Amino acid sequence: MKTRYLSDDTATEQLGEELAKLTPRGGTWLLRGELGAGKTTWARGFAVGLGGNGDDVASPTYAVLHRYETPRGKLFHLDLYRLGEAGAWTLGLEEQVAADDFLVVEWAGSKGPWPTDWVSTLSLETHGEGRQASWTMPDDSAQS
Repeated sequence: MKTRYLSDDTATEQLGEELAKLTPRGGTWLLRGELGAGKTTWARGFAVGLGGNGDDVASPTYAVLHRYETPRGKLFHLDLYRLGEAGAWTLGLEEQVAADDFLVVEWAGSKGPWPTDWVSTLSLETHGEGRQASWTMPDDSAQS
């Protein structure tokens, strides 16, 4: 597990951008953290890391699912807060997300079915004026 203290939103976005560059096509990120912990802020940086426009990224809390086109492929940004983990699959998500699309899931547990076997987790916790990020990846590509 890797950890990093993030002093502000800019540092949170930068971590998202860095990790996006290490994520292969079809990669899934399961995000955990309380309300306001920075999950959507991290996702904004992740979109930038895929070559997309971070300004397009908004919280999917009410819409449940956002889709963004990036130079590296489609990014699906999902929020399971209201649906619960099983609820995502009642939406037909498995029919929308292809095996080479990127998926970022807020309020995620650990169950899928996720589109690929490459699944990473990120936890964000408020820590003083900033936040503490902890993440795991299926390989050693996230050296920090």
